[in-house]
Formats: sequence, structure tokens, C-alpha cells
Amino acid sequence: MKRSWCAFVVVAALAASRCSDIAPLPIEMPSAPGPRFVRVKPAAGAPIARVELEDYVRAAILSEFAPPAGDPGDIERMLEVQAVIARTYAVAHMGRHKSEGFDLCATTHCQLYQPSRLKSSSWAPLAEQASARTAGLVLWYGTAPASALFHADCGGRTSAATDIWGGTARPYLKSIEDGGAAQSAHTSWRYEAARAELLGALNADPRTRVGRQLKDIAITHRDSGGRATLVTLKGTRTLSVRAEDFRTVLTNAFGAKSLRSARFDITRQGTTFVFAGKGYGHGVGLCQAGAYARLRSGARLDQVLNRYYPGTRVVALR
Repeated sequence: MKRSWCAFVVVAALAASRCSDIAPLPIEMPSAPGPRFVRVKPAAGAPIARVELEDYVRAAILSEFAPPAGDPGDIERMLEVQAVIARTYAVAHMGRHKSEGFDLCATTHCQLYQPSRLKSSSWAPLAEQASARTAGLVLWYGTAPASALFHADCGGRTSAATDIWGGTARPYLKSIEDGGAAQSAHTSWRYEAARAELLGALNADPRTRVGRQLKDIAITHRDSGGRATLVTLKGTRTLSVRAEDFRTVLTNAFGAKSLRSARFDITRQGTTFVFAGKGYGHGVGLCQAGAYARLRSGARLDQVLNRYYPGTRVVALR
């Protein structure tokens, strides 16, 4: 690659570093050692696999980030960011499926884990280097690993976790504007669906079942990030549903690239509903499109992490 991520060399061997113009990352030691292995359920019906943590990280970052065409150095730095996030997610969610006999599943319910990519992906060597350079590094908040949520593209602004899913607020998962170096990194999208198609999709799920008729769909509440949080469905019966549930129902029916995010508007053209939006994913935590743009403009790993998870710190697991 054209430029090395020298901050990690500073951490690992300060005397050997020649990167005097880059400040060392503010790395601390947590009070507890980290896990060495993760029990993963690769797929339905497959046996549980006991995977070394760093092997898990390498496969997860290749599964969750699809490198665009670009400078391998920029891509490697993005893989380093993704490695810290993947490792943090694994450590923070150990035992999520304890009742089923394993720690993490291999789907988006936890974190995508496709170990075949370690052999098939042309970026596998960079993923290995990214994992090695960040080995043991995780995000920490207070006395525990942070919940390092991420998504593909925030469309220009992230959302607070509580606005999307409710629950307990995490101060570092709040709504932030993703401008500056990331301003031009965000995408727009459009999706059209006929009334009959929508009616069938909505009635296929009990959360959105409207009956024999669908008259209208309206956004009745948005969060500070501009995402729909409540959608009202008017049909034979009228009901209000969480926008993320509504989006899940439609993407299950029409594919992941139909309603790419909850940051959308709805218009009608006769019997066709038109959804026009920005971004891709739930919009909480790190925005991959924005993070990659910031790295390309010269931002360091710790600066990117602090941007999307304010108040967290990087620590090295023992």
C-alpha cells in the first residue's frame, strides 16, 4: 500500500517508529482479559464452530465491508476500522445465543460471518494485515466494551439507537451530521411498487396486516436524523408500525435493495407507491461510506472511531 498505518507501530514498538508526525493512539488496558475463541453457528443445520477471535475478525470484516475500487492503502485502513468494530462487537456480545449453545450467529442478527471469503476474496491478504495491526484493540465505554453498531450509508446523518429501536440510551450512539469529508459520499435511491404488490407483502406479516384493501401509507413521525420512525398503514384496518419493522417486511418481500433505509419519502403515482430515500441500512453508529471518505481524506483510525462513537476510547485486551 502507499501509506502505512504507523500509529499502530507506535503502539506496538514506539522506539522503532518513524512516524513522528502521527500521534500515538490513546490506548489503555481494560480491567478484564479478552476471549480467545468465539463459538459461531455458521449456518442453519451446520455444526457449531469454535473459532479463534482473530480468525473470526478476518472473516467478519470481509463479510461486512465490500471494498470499492480504489487505493489499496485506503481500503486497508477501512478494514482496520472494521476490524476494531468486528472485534468489539464479538467481545460485547459473547453468549448472545448462549441458550442455543453458541456465542454468535453468522447472520445480520449478530454480524455477518462468511469464512469462505478468506479464500475467495482478493482482499483477504489486506484483511489479514488489518487484523494483525489492530490485534486486541476494541472500543470501550465506561467499564465495558461499546456496542459498536454500524451500517453501510447514513445518507448524510446518523440516528440515535433509541430513535430506531427504543430501549436504553447509549450516549455514544446518537444522531450526528456526517458532513465535511463525507459530504459527497452518500447515495440516493428510488423504489416503486404497485399497490397490489404492497398489499400482498404487508399481509404476509402479522405486524403489517391491513386486510383486503390498502388505501394509503403515510409517515407519521421522524427522528432528528430524518428517518421515519412511525408509519401509518391505512387499509381495511388502520395501524401504525415502527418504520424499521415496515422496512424489514418490505425488504423481506422485495429484497434488501428495495427500501434501503428508513430515510425516505412516499408519493403516489396512480396505483403505484414511490419511495425515494437516502442511505443504506439502519443508520445507527458508524457509517461505512462516511468513514471510508474520511480515511481517504487523511483521517486516522482513532479520529474516525471518535467521530461515530463519541466518548468511547480504544483499549487493548490482555
